[in-house]
Amino acid sequence: MKRVTLAIATALCILALLSGCGGSADTYKAGTYTAAAEGYAGGVDVEVEFDQDSLLSVKITDHNETVGIGDRAIEELPDKIVEELTWEVDAVASATVTSDAIKAAVKDCIEQAKSK
Repeated sequence: MKRVTLAIATALCILALLSGCGGSADTYKAGTYTAAAEGYAGGVDVEVEFDQDSLLSVKITDHNETVGIGDRAIEELPDKIVEELTWEVDAVASATVTSDAIKAAVKDCIEQAKSK
């Protein structure tokens, strides 16, 4: 009886895990989108490139953030966003305002790419 219960529980766990594998992936209208958000020292402009299935690149095209502080977020966050395929990444320590501006602008681009 214990073996049957264990086998059923194992099968249910496997089914639960596999059900997430074929989930509904986001689709985008391929192209390059731009947006801006207010950073610590002014606007932070971003350019985000998409293909139909994925976020391909994030570039900061203009900013006036503080050298040595805000520019750490400018350098680090774009790669992290592309690597994790989401704007919901951790902020760079000591550069929270700049990080939040980058994330907000990228989120705006994602929303643009999703709307059809």
